[in-house]
Amino acid sequence: MRGRLVLTGMLFMGSTILSDGSIAYAVDSSGSMIVEEVGTVDENGNPTGEVISTKDNQIVSEENSNTVTKNNTLESVQTAPISSLENPTVSYSTHVQDFGWLTGVSNGEMSGTQGQAKRMEAIKISLDNAPYPGDITYKTHVQDYGWLNNVSNGALSGTSGESKRLEAIQINLTGEMEQHYDIYYRVHAETYGWLDWAKNGNSSGTQGLSKRLEAIEIVLVAKGGAAPGPTNNPLIVDPSVVYSTHIQDYGWLAGVSDGEMSGTQGKAKRMEAIKISLNNAPYSGGISYKTHVEGSGWLNNVSNGALSGTAGEGKRLEAIQINLTGEMEQHYDIYYRVHAETYGWLDWAKNGESAGTQGRSKRLEAVEIVLVAKGGAAPGSTKTPFIIDPSVVYSTHIQDYGWLADVSDGKMSGTEGKAKRMEAIKISLNNSLYSGDISYKTHVEGYGWLNNVSNGALSGTAGEGKRLEAIQINLTGEMEQRYDIYYRVHAETYGWLGWAKNGDSAGTKGLSKRLEAIEIKLVEKGGAAPGATNKPFIEADLTSSYNITLNDAITLQMKANPAPQTDKYSNAPAYVSSQSITVLNNGGSISGTEVNLRTSPNTTSSIFATVGKGILFKVLDDNVLGEKVSGSTKWYKIEYTGTILYVHSSLATANVKVGQVTTTSLDIMAEKSAASHIYAKVKKDTLLKILEEDNSGWYKVSFGEWRNATSSDVRYYLDPTNIINDEKQKFQFMDLRKTSGVSKDALNQYLVGKGILAGQGQAFVDAGIKYGINEVYLMAHTLLETGHGLSTLAKGVTYKDKTVYNMYGVGALDHCPIECGAQTAYEKGWFTPYDAIVGGAAFIEDGYTTGNNIYKVVQNTIYEMRWNPDVMATKRFADHQYATDIGWAAKQVNAMYDVYKIQPYTVFLEIPVYKK
Repeated sequence: MRGRLVLTGMLFMGSTILSDGSIAYAVDSSGSMIVEEVGTVDENGNPTGEVISTKDNQIVSEENSNTVTKNNTLESVQTAPISSLENPTVSYSTHVQDFGWLTGVSNGEMSGTQGQAKRMEAIKISLDNAPYPGDITYKTHVQDYGWLNNVSNGALSGTSGESKRLEAIQINLTGEMEQHYDIYYRVHAETYGWLDWAKNGNSSGTQGLSKRLEAIEIVLVAKGGAAPGPTNNPLIVDPSVVYSTHIQDYGWLAGVSDGEMSGTQGKAKRMEAIKISLNNAPYSGGISYKTHVEGSGWLNNVSNGALSGTAGEGKRLEAIQINLTGEMEQHYDIYYRVHAETYGWLDWAKNGESAGTQGRSKRLEAVEIVLVAKGGAAPGSTKTPFIIDPSVVYSTHIQDYGWLADVSDGKMSGTEGKAKRMEAIKISLNNSLYSGDISYKTHVEGYGWLNNVSNGALSGTAGEGKRLEAIQINLTGEMEQRYDIYYRVHAETYGWLGWAKNGDSAGTKGLSKRLEAIEIKLVEKGGAAPGATNKPFIEADLTSSYNITLNDAITLQMKANPAPQTDKYSNAPAYVSSQSITVLNNGGSISGTEVNLRTSPNTTSSIFATVGKGILFKVLDDNVLGEKVSGSTKWYKIEYTGTILYVHSSLATANVKVGQVTTTSLDIMAEKSAASHIYAKVKKDTLLKILEEDNSGWYKVSFGEWRNATSSDVRYYLDPTNIINDEKQKFQFMDLRKTSGVSKDALNQYLVGKGILAGQGQAFVDAGIKYGINEVYLMAHTLLETGHGLSTLAKGVTYKDKTVYNMYGVGALDHCPIECGAQTAYEKGWFTPYDAIVGGAAFIEDGYTTGNNIYKVVQNTIYEMRWNPDVMATKRFADHQYATDIGWAAKQVNAMYDVYKIQPYTVFLEIPVYKK
C-alpha cells in the first residue's frame, strides 16, 4: 500500500488538502508543520488506515524506515516514499467584446484576441494548488471609470453589459504566496500589440491614451526567478514635453512641462536659449526645434534636449519653431506660444510654425509648450502666433518699357527724367498680420477716376497709350485700423509731390500731366510720415459750392445723432465688456421671420407687436398650454420690452444664452479692446445674444446688421470726387425736381418680379407728375426701402384692424421699424399700394425737394438728401438727413441706372464742391 502525507492538527480556515497521491500539509497556530502519513485517502480527501505523525518540523518517517514516533513512543511501521510539493496554477478568463466569457486558461496561455480589434471588458483570476496560504488580488483601469477597487480569487473586475474597455491592469499575490512567488503578466494593447511583462502590482497597459486591452497572459514564477520575457515597457502613458529656458540675469530656470510657463512676465528679461525634450514617448521619434536669435537670424535645428540659442552672449531670442519627428509626428501635434516684448502672449503656433516676432527687434520673455493628440483642439486661439512686418509690393506699366519688376516698401517704381508715362499699376500686401486688403484706383486720361480694384489687380489701361494722372490707395479691415498707407508720385512738370495717405489723392487733376513714378510705404498707425506731406495733389481751380471743407464735413457727420450707419460690418464679430452684462438662464429668440407677440396664448388675442427673426426676450414659462398651432399647444410666456406676452413655441426658441445690460449704457466694440471702434451704444436692460465666453473680460455677442461707420467709411461716400466719374454713381447728383419722361411700360418692365411693386409703374408716373419729383428716383427709392417689394411694410401690416402699406419707410425708426412704420401709414391713410406710393412721394416733396423743412434747405439730389451739405456749411452740424445708412444714396442709383439702359432719359446733374 502506497504511503501519503496529509495535513492534520489545527488547520487555518479555508485550507485545501491536496489529493493527487504526493503530499499535503498545514500549519498549526504555533507555526509548526503537522504531517500524518496514511495509507489511503477517501474521496473527500480524509485519511484512512494507520497514521503516523511528525511535529515541530522533526522528520519522523523516512523512506523505507521501520521506526517512527507516535504519541511520543517509538513504534515500528512499514512506510512508503514521500513525494515533493505540487506546483500552483494561476487560472484566468476574460470577457471580450462580441464573444462574451472565453474558456478559462492558465499559466501564461493567452486569453483574449489578436488582430480582431475586440476589447477586453472584464477578467476573473484565481489560484489553484496554492502550496502556501495567500490570495491573488487584482484591479483594472476601465474606460470612463479609471481604476476600480481590488477584487480577489475569481471575482469579476471590469464591467458587464456596459461596453467599456479595459485599459490597464494590476495583479498582486498576498500572504505567504507573495513571499514565495512573483506574479508576471503582460497585455496586448490596441495600436501597440504585446507590451512587456509587469509583475507584483505594477501597471500593465496604457494610461490616458484611450486604448483597449485585447488579450492577456499571466505567469507564476518562483520568487526571484527569471521573468518570462522583457520587462522594459509594460505601461504606456501620455507623453510629456519638458523644457527649460535661459533667462537674462537668472540663468537656466528649473525644467517645467506640459503647458507650464518657462520664463518671466513683467520683468523685461530676455530669453537667451532653450532646451526641449520628450518624456514617456509612446512612439518612436523625437522633438526638434530652432530659434531666431538677435543678429543671427534662424539657427539650425537641434533636437532632444540640446541647446538652441546662445549662452553668455546676451542675445535675445525673437522667435521659435518646434517640430515632432518620426511616429510621434503622426500621433501628436506640438503647440507652443510665446510672451513677446510689447505684445504679451501671442496666439498658439503648432508643428513647425513660427511663434514670436521677426524684423521688430522684440525679445521673447516666456514660452509654453503642449502636446495634443493628433487633430485635437488647440489649447487656445491660433490666430496670430507670429508677427512680422507686413510689406506693400507694387509694379507699374511704363510707356515703352512695359511692366517693371516688383518693388516694395517705399522703393521707386517708374522712371525719372525720361518723360515716360505710367499707364497702369498693380499693388498687393505681403505678410499681412491682420484681416483686410489694399484697394486703389487711378485717374486716367480721358476716363477720369476708375473703379476701385484690390490685391494685385490692374488699375489703369493696357495697350491704350493713356497716362495715369492721379492715384488713391486705401487699406481696409483690420489693416486699416493698424496701419497708414503713404504714397507719393513723380508728376510731369512738378517732380516728386508730397506724401498722401489713406485714400487721399496723389497726382494732378485737370492739368493733363502724366505720372512717371510712385513710391508706397506702410507706417504703423499714427507713425511719422516718410517725408513732407504738403501738396500731394494739384488740381485746376474750382469754385466751392459749400463753405466747408470735406474734412470738416466728415467731422460733423461723425458727431451726428443718430450716428452714421453701415451694413459693411454685418458679419464682423462684436464684443462687450463682461463686467456690464448679466448672463440670464431664461433667454429666448424669435425664429420666425414675421412673428406676432400676443397678450394671451391664442391667435384671437390682441397683437402687441410684430417682430422679426432674432429678436430676444426673457422666457418666463416655457410650457404654457394654449391654442393648438401647427399641431402643438405649447406656448411661451415671455417678457418683451417690459411687457408680459405670449408667443407660440414653433415661432421661437428657448434656452438661448442671453445677456442683459446692467450699466446705464454699453458700447458694442469691434474688438476686445475699449480703444477699438464702437459699433453702437445700447441702453440698460438691453438683451444681447452671447455667442462666446472666455476669460478675457469680453463676451462675443450677436449684433444687428447696422453699426456705426468709421470716419474713412463716411469719407468714401461723402467725397464727391469718388462719385462724379463713375458712370452709375453719378446718378447720386441727378436733380430730382426734373422728371425723366420714362413711360409706365418701361417702369413696369423693370418691376417684373418685384413683389408688391410689380405693375405699379403708373403709380410712380402719377406721383412724379403730382409732386414734381423724378419718377425713376421714386421707384428706385421704394425698391431699396421695401427690399424689392418683399418687406413686411410693403406687403401690408394689420394696424388697428386695417391693412396699411408703407413704401418709403416713412416713420420707420431703427428701434421700431414695423410698428412705427405701420402707425405712420395708418395716420397717412395708406391703405393700398397705390396710396402708399403716391402719398409717400408727398413726404419727400414736402420735406426735401421743395425745402419745406425747419432749415428751409432744398435737398434735390439723393446725395443732398443723405448728407445735407448746406446745413453743415451754414449751421456747423449735421442734421435733416434722410437716412443714417452711409451707402443709402449709392444704393439708390442701381435701379435709376438700369431703367436708363431700358429707356434712355435726360439726366441733369448738380455736383457739390467742398471748400479746399
